[in-house]
Amino acid sequence: MSYAVETKKRKFHRVLESLTKPANAESSTKPTPAATTAAAATTNERISADLAAKKARLSDRQDGTDLASVRKTVLRVARSSSRDSSASSSSRPSYVPWDRERFLERLETFRRVDRWSPKPPAINELEWAKRGWVCSDVSRVACVGGCGGSVVVKLPDELDELDGYDSEKVQERKEVRAKLVEEYASLLVQGHGENCPWRNKGCDATIHRLALSNPDTAISGLRTRYLNIAKMADHLPSQEIIQTPEPFDLETIIKILPDDFERIEEHTEIAMPQTPQRVDENQLASVQSPPTQEISINRTAFALAFFGWDSVADGAAGLAGCGACFRRLGLWMYKPKDNGDISVYDALDVATEHMEYCPWVSGKAQSGTGKSSEKSADLRSGWELLAQALKVKHRRHIRSTVSVDSRAVSETPSADGLTADEANSEARKASDREWWAKLRRMRQVLNVKSPKKPTAP
Repeated sequence: MSYAVETKKRKFHRVLESLTKPANAESSTKPTPAATTAAAATTNERISADLAAKKARLSDRQDGTDLASVRKTVLRVARSSSRDSSASSSSRPSYVPWDRERFLERLETFRRVDRWSPKPPAINELEWAKRGWVCSDVSRVACVGGCGGSVVVKLPDELDELDGYDSEKVQERKEVRAKLVEEYASLLVQGHGENCPWRNKGCDATIHRLALSNPDTAISGLRTRYLNIAKMADHLPSQEIIQTPEPFDLETIIKILPDDFERIEEHTEIAMPQTPQRVDENQLASVQSPPTQEISINRTAFALAFFGWDSVADGAAGLAGCGACFRRLGLWMYKPKDNGDISVYDALDVATEHMEYCPWVSGKAQSGTGKSSEKSADLRSGWELLAQALKVKHRRHIRSTVSVDSRAVSETPSADGLTADEANSEARKASDREWWAKLRRMRQVLNVKSPKKPTAP
């Protein structure tokens, strides 16, 4: 017997029961408490039965999609956490090897030193992030695509003869490490599942490149980083301990900064008198002269910003970080302590504090080619390209200023110009007279007679 027929039978029995029950039963007899309780229970059963029948009828009239939605609702109540995780994973595609932001998100998971320790260049965090891996636990990487791939990356400690080990033991340990590095390098690809797209192709070599080709964009980023670090002026170390690469000249770079990089304007306002009176000459000169403009640059903040350092996103005081290699600097370690003790470090090299694969200091990472035929000295790092962008911007500004000044001079009339025009006109008249004299002499030599005018009759 089908569910619909059974529902109709129950409805038919309820109709018969209502017909056989006396209409004035409640008024003729006074119910007892026990009878009232039994009647309430019967009523609740009838209401629940009616609701069940109504749901059944609705499900019969609706198509299969509604039934699927009901099932989804049940699953949502039973397994809300699993649904949320699946929804979040489905909202963002996991295989996006061309997305630089997603690549940096994976690379940032390796930042914690309690989870990941430095590895050889062939299997460092950069290579794992390019192949779709994230650091999920201590020395463990997992596939971001959900293929189930997971690898524990552990290498034996390096030995040195200075530590008391003989040369044979040291050489044996080096061979073991080299073989393990080769094995982990193969697991960069083979560790993924067979159907995982990260197994076929990873990120391109240019994924880590900084956007410094446009001078305006590069200078805007420099200005943003500088303003963020300048807000931590109380936590910055002194300029004397800042070390930069030898080709970098801080003062020369500051001189070619745009005028609007950081400007402190001092306006001098003098009210002009309403009634005629004597005005001091110095006062008149100050009124006519434009407001003085001065550029005050914090050298320490500028050096840090120029080499890619910025204040951290969580707003921690005295903490600078790099957005490309996620290295962090505790600036308090380079300042003397309040109790008079010396600082932990006596020098801050703004270039070498980056990771070796950071594009701010690595020309290979910034170029993105990595060809064996190219020399590392010919590849420009991020800070070198930023210096070039500032020079290009400065040259454009000079050319535009010179062209405007020359155009203004040429369009401005002057007395000297009028005198020159008069002299030129007199010279032209003299030249014309000389030319006509030569023409008359030639006619006389050739006996050329001019046509006679016809006489009037």
